[in-house]
Amino acid sequence: MLLRQGIKIEAKSFAMGVRVEHPQSLIDSIQYHGISRNEYLPAASYSLVHQVEGRGVYSFCMCPGGFIVPAATGVDEVVVNGMSPSLRNSKWANSGIVVEIRLEDLGDYSKFGELAGLEFQHQLEMLAHKHGGYGVQAPAQRLVDFVEGRFSSNLPACSYHPGLNSSEMNLWLPQHVGTRLQEGFKAFGKKMRGYLTNEAVILGVESRTSSPVRIPRDPETLQHVTLSGLFPSGEGAGYAGGIVSSALDGDKCADAVAKYLAV
Repeated sequence: MLLRQGIKIEAKSFAMGVRVEHPQSLIDSIQYHGISRNEYLPAASYSLVHQVEGRGVYSFCMCPGGFIVPAATGVDEVVVNGMSPSLRNSKWANSGIVVEIRLEDLGDYSKFGELAGLEFQHQLEMLAHKHGGYGVQAPAQRLVDFVEGRFSSNLPACSYHPGLNSSEMNLWLPQHVGTRLQEGFKAFGKKMRGYLTNEAVILGVESRTSSPVRIPRDPETLQHVTLSGLFPSGEGAGYAGGIVSSALDGDKCADAVAKYLAV
């Protein structure tokens, strides 16, 4: 909408990948070094990062004792996300595992200009819809099968209620995403012994980590660089990547709005 009105926006880097789910008991065993978790220990979480061919591969929005949920905004898309209830008491642990996408990775989409990343995101979400079976099921693959490039003849139980469709995801994920994910999972398996297992399953796609577009703003006033009175804020405007960071940026912009109105 802003672009159609001639209001400046700009492309930015972002990240895309998959969501991986393990039994929570397995993550507990790894993180608590084999000690059985009792009522005083919380469901274990993790944070992982690795560099593969100049790009970060990392965990995002890790949800201990949580669920994988659908998050698409269009009928021709499949998008997955994660959540944890307050008790962290489901039998699964899930996390986004994503690859850094830079502007130079989007050469095939250059004709879309500032919206190149948005188009790349949409194309991948439509591929997930296709390989999920053209419904709300998510394409999925056992973790070791994905890393070794094998089709999963069956899939484990999963918290994703719409269901799974077995898909050889390494064949249709963009190579610069899929290959880096494979190498990242290998590294994570060395950092957390037992993490790289076929008890785990990956679902596609985790594509809404942050906006691929930024609405530029003045660093002092926080107003748009050419449109006075417009205060781009939060995740959709390209200044946050999650609930907490969006809230903090919104608070900062609210202070800027108050100063602007007081003049």
